[in-house]
Amino acid sequence: MPQLHRRDFLKATAAVAATAAIVPQQLFAEPAPPPSKLIVVHGTDIPLMMKTGMEAMGGWSAFVKPGKKVTLKPNAAWASTAEQGANTQPDMVEDCIRACQAAGASSVVLPENSCSPSKRSFEMSGIAKVAKKMGATLYEPDDDTDFETVKIPQGQSLTEVDVARDVLETDCLINMPVAKNHGGAGMTVSMKNWMGSVKDRRYWHRNNLHQCIADFSTRIKPDLIIVDATRIMLTNGPRGPGKLARPNQIIFGTDPVAVDAYAATLMDKEPLSIGYIQIAQDMGVGNADLSAVEHIET
Repeated sequence: MPQLHRRDFLKATAAVAATAAIVPQQLFAEPAPPPSKLIVVHGTDIPLMMKTGMEAMGGWSAFVKPGKKVTLKPNAAWASTAEQGANTQPDMVEDCIRACQAAGASSVVLPENSCSPSKRSFEMSGIAKVAKKMGATLYEPDDDTDFETVKIPQGQSLTEVDVARDVLETDCLINMPVAKNHGGAGMTVSMKNWMGSVKDRRYWHRNNLHQCIADFSTRIKPDLIIVDATRIMLTNGPRGPGKLARPNQIIFGTDPVAVDAYAATLMDKEPLSIGYIQIAQDMGVGNADLSAVEHIET
């Protein structure tokens, strides 16, 4: 897949702006969210890409404070290798853990509700190896003590959910998904990645998946999002194997709607054609109008 540069990016997202322009403004509309920012780094040297992207985001110290806990949520749920595109690149996870530790993090924990037997998926993904090497804790929440029930005040379909405690009780929450196709949701990037943090994923699938994804994102808000778009599974997701494209990109941001909207363009999808992106924007989670997003590409 050819790289998507700024000119193509704006052209690809003009339809989003046009759609937004014809939607009547609601009476008593919520205040506009702060401007969204995306950093998109191209390349094949993952440590260099991570360094470049985080410098543009203000550096790791803007997010990780000395003596504080970091919770990192990668994709590590599938018993497949890194090159198959179902899980986050282990080199990205390793670099993130190392950088958090260098910034003074007291601990780095990685909760992941696996879709395959966790030992096998964690090992095959390569993420168990790097977590062990770096002294971080990768685990599958598997009993009631690992979860806490929280209310979703803005929720339409999802009004209460059991969430991994480490997602709730942390000083810095980092979402590190892989961008890929998903048979039920159309695609999965940052917002859907949170399904690996909840106890009952089946409820989401039975009760309007797109609405549940957006509902959850009104309650759980990451401090930082880093998307693995080095290779993208275009078919047969989320498990695969499927057809792969290689954008060779890492996407950095803090607005999950903008991040997911940009990732949609890498899959040749119009962002608002993905139900949960449209719903999340309508609920005030973030901005899918990419023509209005500050976009820095290197």
